[in-house]
Amino acid sequence: MKKHLTRRHFGSGAKLALAMMVMALIAAGTATAARLITSAKIKNGTIQLRDVSKKARTALKGRTGPRGLQGPQGAQGSQGPIGPSKGFIARQAAATPTPAGTDTVVVQLFLPPGRNYIVTAATELGNTSGAANLVNCTLVQNDSPFGAGSTNLPASNVFAQTITLTGATTGGNIKLSCNPGAGAQGRNRVITAIEVGALAP
Repeated sequence: MKKHLTRRHFGSGAKLALAMMVMALIAAGTATAARLITSAKIKNGTIQLRDVSKKARTALKGRTGPRGLQGPQGAQGSQGPIGPSKGFIARQAAATPTPAGTDTVVVQLFLPPGRNYIVTAATELGNTSGAANLVNCTLVQNDSPFGAGSTNLPASNVFAQTITLTGATTGGNIKLSCNPGAGAQGRNRVITAIEVGALAP
């Protein structure tokens, strides 16, 4: 006896039920894919900076913190080489008169111009008038003063005071000039100068 295979025909109701089942499965899959991923579902250390948007990376930057404490002072460096320098001196030991009311050059020194020098000039002063005597002395570069001072001599006719003046100059004819109120004299007159690399303002 031959067996006959029979085809089952689904009615329109069965087809509708099958279609609804497929749509339900698709909807369930879509809902699962759209489900929110929370931090609890992310393994620590797996999110890298490159995984974050540029806007989010910008938001991660905080404000600049307060300045830290100053660090300890570093070790002292080695001493540098000695800069170029030259010394100049003019000295006259003998006494020279300084008439009253007259600017008298008691010692002078020529320095090559266009350079920088520290100059010190000094002289011993003695009275010859027998009365108290004020002496004004000036340090001069060519005809321009760049240092001045004064001292009082007692009435005794002795070398009682030494005046010392210091200044900075760029060279030329350097003079120490003294002008007493009454007769006086100077001795051990000296000008020294040191050439330096630069003069600070």
